[in-house]
Amino acid sequence: MVTQKDVARQTGLSQTAVSLALRNSPEVSAETIRVVRLAARRLGYRPDPLISALMAQRHRRHKDSFRAKIAFLTAFPRRDEWKESDYSAGCFAGARQAAAERGYVCEPVWLREPGISAARLSGILWTQNVQGLLIAPLPVDFPPLDIEWAKFSALSLDYSLPRPVLSRVVDDHAFGIERVLDEVSRRGYRRPGLVLRASQDVRTHHSRLGVFLVQRRLRPDWEEIPPLILPEDRWNEELFAEWVRRERPDVVLTEEDRLPAFARSIGLRVPQELGIAFFYKEHPTHTLSGLQINSVEVGATAARILIRMIETNERGEARVPTTTLVQSFTWNDGRTLRRPVTR
Repeated sequence: MVTQKDVARQTGLSQTAVSLALRNSPEVSAETIRVVRLAARRLGYRPDPLISALMAQRHRRHKDSFRAKIAFLTAFPRRDEWKESDYSAGCFAGARQAAAERGYVCEPVWLREPGISAARLSGILWTQNVQGLLIAPLPVDFPPLDIEWAKFSALSLDYSLPRPVLSRVVDDHAFGIERVLDEVSRRGYRRPGLVLRASQDVRTHHSRLGVFLVQRRLRPDWEEIPPLILPEDRWNEELFAEWVRRERPDVVLTEEDRLPAFARSIGLRVPQELGIAFFYKEHPTHTLSGLQINSVEVGATAARILIRMIETNERGEARVPTTTLVQSFTWNDGRTLRRPVTR
């Protein structure tokens, strides 16, 4: 059985340095980590799972003694505006609870604090024993974060952070659209239309739009209606009214709360003449038909993964970035869709 002593002998390093390198410790250089991992693979070194579990337990007890922290980074124009976002607030609640269960503290940190650059913020967080960063959804025009990423384990909660390359945890947008389309089909609709804001389409890497277009092609009894992509990051009544009159969808997939009331205001009966299905609702009322997204579970899942990264010293930019998709949805029948067709 190959041991760390063998790897140390092969590389000419001390066993302590080898141990630190195999744990991605920031106490050794990136080059040392690369050399040690290459030698370990060449020799066929495999860590003992029982020893690894024991070390993780000791690490957690050590963390409990001085309450390691996770920072929930937000960048809304106002400090507490993230609390008004169902998704961000839900993610924080889930992350805080999951972190507490493992002895960590999760606290919100505002990236727009006056007089504090992202670079300076890195030092402040480090001195406050912040070990991990959860990046909440950022505004589309927010500048790149100049954080010393090598000091922290970090995860993103959506696709809005282009650099650096981090792993992320998000709700499964594609699965959600498929579920809504299945429900629409069960109710006999054959002319589905999709309404998206351009900014949200970019944020989700076109996953909702892509699945909608593919699923429509896979259902030969459905008529093709071009999606309405709103060019501005706000609701546009004129564009929607013109699109409905021109394309005549019998059901619309959307996340716009005001759409049912506006459809009625232009003379459409909902759901008799136009069905409306919501593919994203955090707290749907009993009247709205669609998916309820459990962002609390998204945040909890992210915190658990981040804690594992902290305890294995996975810091900085992801070497092989991963995306974890959380399928935590509940269907709400509501009143904006017809009843399912009985066969």
